This record gives sequence, C-alpha cells and structure tokens, in this order.
Amino acid sequence: MQRSESRRVPRSFSSLAFLLCVVLAASGCGGSSKPAVCKKRDDLKSSVNNLIDVNPVSDGVSEVETRLSDVQQKTRDLAAAAGDQFKPEVAALQQSTAKVASDVKALGGSDKASALGALGSDLPAVRTSLDELLTAVGSVCD
Repeated sequence: MQRSESRRVPRSFSSLAFLLCVVLAASGCGGSSKPAVCKKRDDLKSSVNNLIDVNPVSDGVSEVETRLSDVQQKTRDLAAAAGDQFKPEVAALQQSTAKVASDVKALGGSDKASALGALGSDLPAVRTSLDELLTAVGSVCD
C-alpha cells in the first residue's frame, strides 16, 4: 500500500489546479471576451474601405469586381455571426452593394460614362450603410 500512497497527488496541488481551472474558465480561457461579430465587423469595415478606395479607371473593372465580391462575402460572414440581431442594417448594406454590383456590370456596356456616374453616386451609399451597421454592432463590441 505504500506504493499507491506515493502516487497520490497532494490535496493542496489538486485544490490549486481546480482553482486555476475556475479562474481560466471565468476569464474565457484567456481569449477575447468580445463576440465573434466584432471581428467580422472589423473585417467588413476594412473590405468596404478597400472598395471605396478603388479607381475603376486606373485599377480596372476586374479589381472593382474583386473588391466588391470581398465586401459581399464579408457582409455574409457578419450576418452569419450576428444572426438576426442586425438584420435591418445588414439588409441595407446588401442593397447598397447590389446597386454597386449593377453599376459595375454596366461598366462592361457601351455607356461607361453613365455607369461611372452611377458608381460615383452609389459608392457613398455603401459607406452610409456601413456606418449604420458599424454603429449598431458597436453596441455589443465597444
């Protein structure tokens, strides 16, 4: 029986280990305490900024399409992380990006000047929709 006694973990060590587990669990295991939607918000903000900074004339239509696609994906990612919580704001952003997508498609047509004009007026609407979404999401992140 002496052999089994030597393998016992001292009671104070067990208590310390338990206490450490409780502290780690309470602190979220050392990870961020912010919801996943906060990172998605930051990713979307960066993506929209990249879209707004694009110049369709010098960067080309394909670059606008790439950046727009990224915004649309990041919007879907945020919507999935948020569930129904920010549905109206997400829908508004999706509508404004749909208009930009239509403008980008029109850039491939014969009336490029009209398409560029529409793009110039629809891109600020994306910024406005994003700002409204950022404000709403900020209520849980900031």
